[in-house]
Amino acid sequence: MNMAPSSETLQPVKLDWQGFLSNIRREGTPERVYYFEHGIADNVLAAMADQFDLWRGLEGDEPVQDWRRREAAHAFIGQELFRVFPAQSRISIPKRHGEWVEEGQGAITTWEEFEKFPWPNPAQVDYSVFEYFDRHLNPEMRVFNVVEVWEVVVGLFGFESLCYALYEDRNLVDAMFQKAGEFALKVAETVCDFNCYGAVYLADDLAFKTSMFMDPKTLRELVLPWHKRIADVAHAKGKLFFLHCCGDMYPLIDDYIDDIKIDAKHSFEEAVVPVTEVKKRYGDRLTILGGMDVDFLARASQDKIAAKTREILEICHPGGGYFLGSGNWVTAYIPPENYLAMLKVGREYR
Repeated sequence: MNMAPSSETLQPVKLDWQGFLSNIRREGTPERVYYFEHGIADNVLAAMADQFDLWRGLEGDEPVQDWRRREAAHAFIGQELFRVFPAQSRISIPKRHGEWVEEGQGAITTWEEFEKFPWPNPAQVDYSVFEYFDRHLNPEMRVFNVVEVWEVVVGLFGFESLCYALYEDRNLVDAMFQKAGEFALKVAETVCDFNCYGAVYLADDLAFKTSMFMDPKTLRELVLPWHKRIADVAHAKGKLFFLHCCGDMYPLIDDYIDDIKIDAKHSFEEAVVPVTEVKKRYGDRLTILGGMDVDFLARASQDKIAAKTREILEICHPGGGYFLGSGNWVTAYIPPENYLAMLKVGREYR
């Protein structure tokens, strides 16, 4: 694969954790562009590693080698904070048919199914990746993992069944949120004790393109109290708290800014509210992560991606509180050269 830009034109980034924090706090326009991604598909990381020879001497199937490769790739991209994937750290969702989670009837719709479900023990999460990075990570870098509450309950119930249960068996709904919330809270409490850990990253998609999945009042009752408890744990332990939420969740944005006190928000789509508009509306109160529309990043030409990146940076970079990246995550179908075209503009932007 012929990927542009070449290694001669993609300048290295000097990683700076204190600069990262200053940008999070919106303490003025940073001297360089900072970067963030929810995640990057393995094939995209591998393509960049091949072109720029990032993984020389890091071959092997052992977990430690995989962690070292990820650190090398994310350092090359310019990310002070990158995602890791500790085993058993998320409640897995059984799939009744095929590979997709059921929207109708999930694995738990009765008390009997609730009692029989093999709820995981947070004490059995494999935290070895954090133990390794506590000893070996670049001091200018930190790691994060994903925790969820709403996504777990919706996945286990099935969205339609959850909607019925809100009226027919509210106690079961509350018990499900209790299970999911307590697990996420305990994982967050544990990971925040690692020095290499930078931010609790809570990923709950509460909305779609045109609306919330439920009315804000119900979500304030069911979901936001857990989000606040997890945010409070992160802040009490000196860590950041990031929210990933897709869709038109803006009826709740003031709750997240003023009450839950998120340090930054991720996930933006042109079809919902463009990231540049979010910056104009909330940029004095909210730090923004990413924002390059995934569909555009996947299908546009490199010239158009470069122009769009410059447009975003012209509006979002001044004053701080903006991190360049995709609107959701760097999917396997995004051409690596397209992603590099965005990074190149970030390198050169002043």
